[in-house]
Amino acid sequence: MAGTQVDDSSFLQAFANLLGAPEPALRLLISILIGYPLVLIHRYTLYCKSPRLQHLYFISCGVSIALFNYGQNVVHSAVCIMVAWLLLLFIGGTVASIIISFLFQMTYLLVGYYLTGTDTYDIKWSMPHCVLTLRLIALTYDVYDGKKDLDKLSSDQQKTALTFTPTLVEIAGHTYFPASFMVGPQFSMRRYLDFIKGTLVGCELPPCVIPGMLRGSLGLFYLAVYQVGISWIPDTFINSEDYEALALWQRHVLVGLWAKITLYKYISCWLIAEGVCIMSGLAFNGRDPKSGGPRWDGCRNVHVLLLEGSTQFGHIIQSFNSNTNAWVAHASWWWFGECMFCPSASVTCVWLTSSFPDTAFVGLSYSGRDALGNCRWDGCANVKIGLYEGATSFGNMIASFNTNTNAWVAQ
Repeated sequence: MAGTQVDDSSFLQAFANLLGAPEPALRLLISILIGYPLVLIHRYTLYCKSPRLQHLYFISCGVSIALFNYGQNVVHSAVCIMVAWLLLLFIGGTVASIIISFLFQMTYLLVGYYLTGTDTYDIKWSMPHCVLTLRLIALTYDVYDGKKDLDKLSSDQQKTALTFTPTLVEIAGHTYFPASFMVGPQFSMRRYLDFIKGTLVGCELPPCVIPGMLRGSLGLFYLAVYQVGISWIPDTFINSEDYEALALWQRHVLVGLWAKITLYKYISCWLIAEGVCIMSGLAFNGRDPKSGGPRWDGCRNVHVLLLEGSTQFGHIIQSFNSNTNAWVAHASWWWFGECMFCPSASVTCVWLTSSFPDTAFVGLSYSGRDALGNCRWDGCANVKIGLYEGATSFGNMIASFNTNTNAWVAQ
């Protein structure tokens, strides 16, 4: 067995060297792409069949992917899933369950980042654990919402609220769903269970294979652009003496191109993973009011046209990671409406502690002086309270928080 693992690693390392990519990145790509045949097997053998069999199939697929990437470190996800289930079983639907879930899951993730972190961006067990953390915390919100009167819930809450406590098998199947376990996208337990029962789309096989392949092909195109671009402007060049020796305008042009190319690494992964969700049928989002055809954007995390055609800074922020930002907006609204503390303070506190490691818990910063000579201390500002409290649209909600991180990514 040990010899087989060595041979497997040696083969993948050689293939990764041929592609000019790290072995962990190659394993990640394989793990995302393997989702396509896995959901096709489910489509033609288990779709609308026994829910328990479907859960067990997705659990076995997700755990196998985790073992392929991180070996015995899969135990971290299992521990957090077990804690989430026990929490819901004994005190689910209470404010205490949300607070304890938030503190435990976030602390576990932060400790994982601390123990595995290095000076570079590493693909380790803590990377997919971020997706898992958000998903398990959201589950406690949904169970809490399910205990309230339907009339007191927003339209978004009504779509995700759970009037019952999910079983351990359901939670594990939702968490280890192979299309989203590694890099997302996020989707609610309600959507997952509706998909399993056949009530999301219906028990007839949905026409989602071609749309899924097209979305995945777009992701592969972005991946090819990234691979070609990074071979032309590698990461090491930006910190090299050759780069420093260039004229100022040349450095501006090259660093802009490098940043754009680097962003495509993430865009490609999200698009490929979204294609798997579409092909499975999980991304069904109703029917188009004009054509009457099915919409498959229920798990969209990248708005490609908005990204490539952006003319404003806000367009860039709204164009990617939209699925996760929507989750944070939903979670923030809970703290705003339910916390006993000052709403503005609680929202700020939650986001500053959950936007790790981007703000690095830095409380003080200096970013220059304004025209009147007064000191400004907003260098690490990540929440625009005025815009948040006065939000009149969902776009305002998105633009009001995570501003520091989004500005860095856009730059």
